[in-house]
Amino acid sequence: MAERRGAGLTFGQLITLTFGFLLASVVIFVFGLWVGRDLAEQRGRRGSEAARVPIGAPPEPIAAAPAAPVAAVPPAAPAPATAVPTATAAPRLPTATAPPLATATRRAVSPTPAGGNWTVQAYATSDTMRAIMLARTLRSKGYDATPGTKKIGSVTWYTVRVGRFRDRAAAKALENKLRSEEGLEAASVVAQ
Repeated sequence: MAERRGAGLTFGQLITLTFGFLLASVVIFVFGLWVGRDLAEQRGRRGSEAARVPIGAPPEPIAAAPAAPVAAVPPAAPAPATAVPTATAAPRLPTATAPPLATATRRAVSPTPAGGNWTVQAYATSDTMRAIMLARTLRSKGYDATPGTKKIGSVTWYTVRVGRFRDRAAAKALENKLRSEEGLEAASVVAQ
């Protein structure tokens, strides 16, 4: 009778099984990295995609009286009382409002050419809050940013426009600045 040496694997079979397991593990790991990177790129593209939506005329300011220059207000004069809007259940995109004091001071130092036919659409999204927050961020950095809306079919787009220029070249310079310094790759010059 043939003598059996044991119920286990031979040394050659054990080495083959180990290398097979390691090779399968490496293939699964590399495949996981590839799929994960692809998913991350898709999420990144989806988050940074913005529609280039042509915009209409800017909304009229709410204030009935023109705002007085900052330097014209006497230091001892009390500020006039203004009505504060109440919060509603659904957030709405605000229309043009008076800029905060710090932004008004910055604009007084370096004014933006007003009353032109060109503007830069910095961003367009279907998310109201994203547009409002971007407009606030740009205003805090000294840009003349205004949120707006544009309805295309059944979708309402919330846009952020920056500046008004008399010529396209000045608007193009601001577009390049927004792209390079602020990272707004979707910025584009549009006619009003």
